[in-house]
Amino acid sequence: MRIEEIKPPKSDAPRILILFILIILIGIALFQSVKVIETGEVGVRLRLGKIDREELYPGVHFLIPIIDRVVIFSTRVNKIDFLNAKGNPVTALSVEGLPAKLDITVLYRIIPDKADEIYRNFGTDYAEKIVVPIVRETVRNVVAQYKIEDLYSTNRGKLQKEIYERVKEKLKSSNIDIVDVLLRNVALPKKVVEKIEEKLRAKEEAEKMKYVIEREKLEAQRKITEAKGIAESNRIISDSLSEKYLQWYYLKTLKELASSPNNTFVITPYDQKLIPMLNLNGKTK
Repeated sequence: MRIEEIKPPKSDAPRILILFILIILIGIALFQSVKVIETGEVGVRLRLGKIDREELYPGVHFLIPIIDRVVIFSTRVNKIDFLNAKGNPVTALSVEGLPAKLDITVLYRIIPDKADEIYRNFGTDYAEKIVVPIVRETVRNVVAQYKIEDLYSTNRGKLQKEIYERVKEKLKSSNIDIVDVLLRNVALPKKVVEKIEEKLRAKEEAEKMKYVIEREKLEAQRKITEAKGIAESNRIISDSLSEKYLQWYYLKTLKELASSPNNTFVITPYDQKLIPMLNLNGKTK
């Protein structure tokens, strides 16, 4: 009698597992083959480590999995606050060799269609490699042309403008656009500030005194002119007062006094031809 071995039925579990793994791998490959570039961004594609010169702009882009990789750059306006930046704040020396600490903020952005060149030359940390050093160097060179008191006065606006123009020109060749440079404060040594304020007060007092002196000169000139006018007026009147005019004016005034109801007597200059006292009411007391 022959006994046959009974084999269990073959299971489909391994094939299902393999199929499941394949589906996952395909899903990962499809996921990696699609890259979405958001608004305010630009992508630099690396194909087998080689930089593609054509940037990827906002939208959906299809990549070759494993072969392609995308580096994202922001095209928005970024800022570097040098007071809180890595390292020390911007410190510079004036033309006299006195120190000044500048609170500066730089607003910048990359030129989108030059993102591949920026990545090739500086990498993703281009701000630390090129923007920060250029700003520091430029600030020191510009401040070295100013007197310390100019940094404390209204010339600060001129200083800010000059720094902005120089930084913008230098970083233009690096495909970085400087939007603005903000100079919020210039910190000087306490003793320097005291001397500057003392000098400014003295200058203010001198200007005030100059104004007072000028005002007095103008007032004196006005009085001289007024006196000359009065003297000229009196001269003209004096020349116009003839003897006949004075007699006529005297008689006219006498008539007005005689016509007044309140007058009883009128006293007139006495000579041989005039009565010294006139009784206007025709009565004697």
